[in-house]
Amino acid sequence: MTPKARAIAVSAVVVAATVAGIVTLGSPTVQRQRRLDERRIADLRGIESAITVYWHRRHALPPDLATLSNEPGLRANTHDPEAGAAYDYERTGAEAYRLCAVFAFDSAAEATTRERAVASNWSHGAGRHCFDLRIPKEE
Repeated sequence: MTPKARAIAVSAVVVAATVAGIVTLGSPTVQRQRRLDERRIADLRGIESAITVYWHRRHALPPDLATLSNEPGLRANTHDPEAGAAYDYERTGAEAYRLCAVFAFDSAAEATTRERAVASNWSHGAGRHCFDLRIPKEE
């Protein structure tokens, strides 16, 4: 095989591998959006944990996420990593509240079976989705 033919063959393999990778994993933009959705769920889980700690300290839900962010010893990302706006939070009862975020993808379509089993409480559609949560009962 001539050097020119070898270079063409190597280039063809590189192009084919790149196309296969994009088809399998999605474009860099799609991958970024998936990571952002994963970050949103991690943020909401962190907020849920911080709210639980706050409730056990004060026996009340925080009035807003800013109050939660100012509580000593609590750390929670309360803002969307892309838009920068605060996640939506609303008290819906003495021990119940709602957290909302805007997602790029439907988690059911994106997740593997194992991921669905682990994160079933955090399943969401594409677009704005709210999670109705409660302070866990002590056992």
